[in-house]
Amino acid sequence: MKKTSLTLALLLVLCFILPAQAQNSIGIIGGLNLANISVDPEDPDDDIANLVALGVGGVLDLRLAENVALHLQPLYLQKGAKDGTEGSDGKFKLAYFEVPAMVKVAFGTSSARPYIMAGPTIGFLLSAKSSEDGNEEDLKEFLKSTEFGVNFGAGVSFPAGNNSIFVEGRYSLGLSDIVKDEEGEDNSGSLKNKGIQIMGGVAFPLGSK
Repeated sequence: MKKTSLTLALLLVLCFILPAQAQNSIGIIGGLNLANISVDPEDPDDDIANLVALGVGGVLDLRLAENVALHLQPLYLQKGAKDGTEGSDGKFKLAYFEVPAMVKVAFGTSSARPYIMAGPTIGFLLSAKSSEDGNEEDLKEFLKSTEFGVNFGAGVSFPAGNNSIFVEGRYSLGLSDIVKDEEGEDNSGSLKNKGIQIMGGVAFPLGSK
């Protein structure tokens, strides 16, 4: 946990110390998050299914080398899970302000450029609700205000005039328990967010190359 926090802090500081001419592009991004939650210890009677959620935000690439960039994506990102039991409409819906800070490495010199990316992320809880049979309950007071995780994935970008469009997919793995520790209770279990995110967007040149 401490190593993840330190890595993220160093990457964010790097954004401010890079010279202006290193800035590469800025843009918008949006898409789907196939969200789920890992439970430890697992209960064999639980049937937890993916919740189709949304994400939207911005993207900023700060070029570190010819084919390497610091890939920042401040997002409004929905997370959670749903009850997979037949006939149930139970859902656990979360919303975060998420800040992934990934290193992106591009390949090739053709117009379509594939890339891979990986790095830490920090999320700030905005809302947390459970719903079932039309009844909704606010659970924010029971959850931690921040969470830490790691993302890794791949994508491809295409030129569109002076701009570029891109499509990417990644797996997001939560590293921290999202439930608050309550004094006097058994805190040995944990809930952690996870998800498969499929997103696309458009990027615009920023600064000189």
